Amino acid sequence: MRQPPPLQPRRVRKPRQPNYFLSSLLGSLTAFAVLGGLAFAGMIYLIVVFSMAAAGSGGDKSASVPKESVLVVDLWMNITDAPTVRGIDAFMDEAVWGPSTPSLYLLEVVDAIERAANDSHIKALFLHGSLLPENYGSGLATLREVREAIETFQESGKPVIAYTTDPSLRDYYLMSTADTVIMNPFGVLGLNGLASEGMFFGQAFEKYGIGVQTTRVGKYKSAVEMFTRDSMSEPDREQVAALLNDIWDSLLSEIAESRQVDLPELIAQSDREGFFTAWEAADLGLIDEVAYFDEVIEDLETIASYDDLLESFKQVALSDYIAARGFRQEQGFFSDGTEIAVVYAEGDIVDGEGFPNQAGAERLARELRDLRDEPDVAAVVLRVNSPGGSAVAAEIIQREIALTQKTKPVVVSMGSLAASGGYWISASAERIYAEPTTITGSIGVWGLLFNFKQLANEHGITFDGVKTAPFADIFTVSREKTPEELAIIQEFTDFIYDQFLEKVSTGRDMPLDHVEEIAQGRVWTGQQALDIGLVDQIGGLQDAIYHAAEIANAGDNWTIRQIPEKKNFSEALEELFSSPEGAPPVIKQRPSLFGELTSALRTEMESLRAFNDPKGIYARLPFRLDF
Repeated sequence: MRQPPPLQPRRVRKPRQPNYFLSSLLGSLTAFAVLGGLAFAGMIYLIVVFSMAAAGSGGDKSASVPKESVLVVDLWMNITDAPTVRGIDAFMDEAVWGPSTPSLYLLEVVDAIERAANDSHIKALFLHGSLLPENYGSGLATLREVREAIETFQESGKPVIAYTTDPSLRDYYLMSTADTVIMNPFGVLGLNGLASEGMFFGQAFEKYGIGVQTTRVGKYKSAVEMFTRDSMSEPDREQVAALLNDIWDSLLSEIAESRQVDLPELIAQSDREGFFTAWEAADLGLIDEVAYFDEVIEDLETIASYDDLLESFKQVALSDYIAARGFRQEQGFFSDGTEIAVVYAEGDIVDGEGFPNQAGAERLARELRDLRDEPDVAAVVLRVNSPGGSAVAAEIIQREIALTQKTKPVVVSMGSLAASGGYWISASAERIYAEPTTITGSIGVWGLLFNFKQLANEHGITFDGVKTAPFADIFTVSREKTPEELAIIQEFTDFIYDQFLEKVSTGRDMPLDHVEEIAQGRVWTGQQALDIGLVDQIGGLQDAIYHAAEIANAGDNWTIRQIPEKKNFSEALEELFSSPEGAPPVIKQRPSLFGELTSALRTEMESLRAFNDPKGIYARLPFRLDF
């Protein structure tokens, strides 16, 4: 057998030490290049997709509304006060996580429904589905304006049909104005009253060693009680009961009038039963018919022309109708350049620019200053839908409103909620409009001071330090405040409250002692506020706009400018480098119980970031006042 050659000794080369820095840098650059390429490709893809969508929505606008069609209002959406302003991050989120809740804003909804009344292409109005309220959207004051638009549509003689299965109170309040209300045979209508329930953390904070100290002015200013008590105080129970009763009476009165039923009997039935099957609701006159959805579709086919492509009646969705017809008061036809600016203060009032769904003081102040200097702007309408927030932030906004009022009229339109700091920024306007169910007032101030000393100590964490003066660390969270420190903060709270009263007294031309009498942090409905002089007139956003145009002598040729303005994808993209609201995606389902819980928790947690007043003093309602 042939033997293998003997192994020869090898010359071993000393290995070169790797350059870890260079290899790490090259690896990072490679990864960055790959990710950058993918991101760029994704961006190009999104641009193409949205550009194609935008191109697809163009063309002859009148051709996109078929003749002899039904305007379909799909209520599976959120109706906001302000136009939805979406940055590029919102479009990216939808691309990754899926579509968000469909959203339309109040003025475009109202304008479209009223416009359809005189549109020869529209034969009827059909409402179905169930509202998906988010943040401050789809409030009762907003829905009342939509109801009024539906009543305007009815005056044209065209029918309004509504179909529902298990309507919420908001759904039925809106649908009850229809000529024909139809319910699924397995549906249930609840008219069981209003309730408000809050969470109280007093015992939990005590159990876990979280210290809470508060300052407050106003007998009814109860916002701090959720942190210090385990139940409602009697003054808070008194004001909330009065508030809910007044709102409930207003809702039942409007429903009874629309349905032409006896109000005392409706109240009695509500107290006695509260929930009604479809057949019981029909017997009481609360609905007109009991039928399945397919039967309603067949009936609609007798009203409108038949569409062979759809194999159903000719129809146009409300969002498509808005896209096709546009918003009349923004189009500028025959306008001489005169504008009525509608500025939205929606959400918590906070220092700085603010997050989405917040009224940032610096942003609103800057916008008001700009409008004050623009000659084409004849008047400003401030739409307030806010529970208030930072006292300092509210004062910054109020100051700009007062200065604007000196050069051009400022009219306030209160949405579903315009209380505490929301009333603070409204008080100096030339005229204040509110709906009967608007929640307003709450003229009071409170301070909230946490400390985590006990909680930290129980986990072995202690605090120590030095200071140059007795009050240098007054805002520390490592200990409770001394009586002297607490007195200083209470003094500042009293000062803010006195300023609040003074501004209301001056703005409303009301004796100071009367303001103090109706203040005390008490919450009022819009109707109650009218009776005591906190608002001037019952009416909606359109009423405020037309009044502003009238007192500004704007004539008939004016247009609306809305701030903040809605941005489309290309505008959001342009903003990224220095949304129209896309066709609303389809999310037609109620939130699950788990979804409702997580949504409520998210809302509570998001409200925490609104607490950014430099001195911890707030003119704000409790965290939530849900019905």
